[in-house]
Amino acid sequence: MPREIRPVRELPPEVARKIAAGEVIDRPAAAVRELLDNAIDSNASKISLEITGGGIDRIRVTDNGSGMSADDLAICAHTHTTSKISAEDDLLTLTTLGFRGEALSSIQAVSNLEITTTRDGREAWRLRSGTIEPARLAVGTTVQVDSLFANFPARRQFLKRPSAETALCRQIFIEKALAWPEIEFRMTVDGAQRAILPPSDTLRERCLSALEPKESETFFHEIAGAGPGFSFRAVLGSPDVTRSDRRDLMVFVNGRRIMEYALLQAMEYGAEGHFPNGTHPMGCLFVTIEPHLVDFNIHPAKREARFRDPGSLHHAMSSTVRDFYRRYTIASLARESAGADMLASEPSLYERDDLGNATAHPGPARSYDGIGAYSKAVERGTDARSACFAMRGDSGAYLDSSVPSRRQDYSQASDRASFRYLGQVLGTFLAVEREGTFYLIDQHAAHERILFNEFLSGRGKTQELLVPYRIETDSEERDRVLHERQQALAESGFSVENEGDGIWQVTAVPASWTGTQKDLARDLLESSINPDTLASHLYATAACRAACKDGDVLDEDTARDLAEKTFALPEPVCPHGRPVWIAMNREELFARIRRT
Repeated sequence: MPREIRPVRELPPEVARKIAAGEVIDRPAAAVRELLDNAIDSNASKISLEITGGGIDRIRVTDNGSGMSADDLAICAHTHTTSKISAEDDLLTLTTLGFRGEALSSIQAVSNLEITTTRDGREAWRLRSGTIEPARLAVGTTVQVDSLFANFPARRQFLKRPSAETALCRQIFIEKALAWPEIEFRMTVDGAQRAILPPSDTLRERCLSALEPKESETFFHEIAGAGPGFSFRAVLGSPDVTRSDRRDLMVFVNGRRIMEYALLQAMEYGAEGHFPNGTHPMGCLFVTIEPHLVDFNIHPAKREARFRDPGSLHHAMSSTVRDFYRRYTIASLARESAGADMLASEPSLYERDDLGNATAHPGPARSYDGIGAYSKAVERGTDARSACFAMRGDSGAYLDSSVPSRRQDYSQASDRASFRYLGQVLGTFLAVEREGTFYLIDQHAAHERILFNEFLSGRGKTQELLVPYRIETDSEERDRVLHERQQALAESGFSVENEGDGIWQVTAVPASWTGTQKDLARDLLESSINPDTLASHLYATAACRAACKDGDVLDEDTARDLAEKTFALPEPVCPHGRPVWIAMNREELFARIRRT
């Protein structure tokens, strides 16, 4: 059947407005986002959000900001009216959340909009049904949106149930509150107060009060860094805080939450090796960047951004996060070994300058100065227990003469007479008594680290494969990933050649590497691996596959040999960042069973 030929015609203005409004306001949460942005831009110190029926029936945002004059109010809901910019070049110096001049116009096109506002409290005005009339209001602005999409059924029929729309509105509320801790935020749902977030002194404090994680607040820390034209802060959960997906990883740039894969990837790169496979960290990244280095004008809802130099930001972020997790793991190990709580219960903070050097800054309690002292002591060859005591002082490393020193040198091989092997526990742990301390060694983690170190010691030596491994890619993106990694792979002993048409040949591998063609293909094509640590990742996965597993029964000689090599490790953590043992001395064991 031939299709009807229709002439080109101009849409009626009302239809065009509703279609355009749909690009900005597609559901109640979008209206909430735009209204909260306006309230924040007004320099408000208090913002209240009220929603009814999931925001479909009513949305009401009240602030104590600068307000508007009658003249401003008369045109604020017209298309492309804004107080944020006046010329094209202003887009290069944006410091506000809103600037496109679409929000109020779009909301008015699909709802009943009412705005009440005042500049100074002496006179107030209300915009309702296109008419301005005198009103009473002490301060700021109140915007009320009723019957969203009542005049646009094509949009309304695709909304979710009120409870689901409420959850989406709450998510937007939380996102705005996270990025602006100096502002008090309140939320009311169907007449019931659901959230009160008073002003916070730190991002960490605001994140904890807004997100309400199930873990203890002692597991969350604030870090900071900087680079050319930008600075950032991040609130991160320790390796004890794991998530099964990336929903609790959020990125904010100049106060906006954006969906920026590269920065999410930077956080994951930094955390690599410290979280079990299949789990992710929890963290919020807050970037402040000079306006001319970022462009938000690429998405109607400003959910995306384009950076002038994304590489430097990515590198600074991943490096700082990696440094934090490494220091945290070392400090946790020190605490376990020394039997003392060396981590502050209050947030810790350190920063990186433009050159990437870490600079400690004291937080409300103890900063990372102590952890840095521990790291430096270990690097000098000091044993871990003595290094722990270096964390006790603010002005340098020292040993407290009132505390018995329990020196152990993990970097030097110990003979078997220096410890007593007690047996295998629960098919997973080796029980060992050594110099007055009881150890439970994780046999898999310890063996994994020993193998990993052996692989690294043989780095640079290669072996030609009689039958090359064949790797087939399924997309140009996979080819690009392999191409970018060729140099790093070659330096690590993997010879990878592109045969064309998605076919790659691996003709040589490191002499110490173990694994199958399938293993190597999976590892090489994993896009989430940081190219800078690709070789370490390949060695770590190979060590993991080759190490004894949970449940493997070890004979006594094998277990003793494993324990001996474990105590000789220079840094007793597995390649993924987990401690290879837990340790308790006599006093700690007595305390556990409350024996005096």
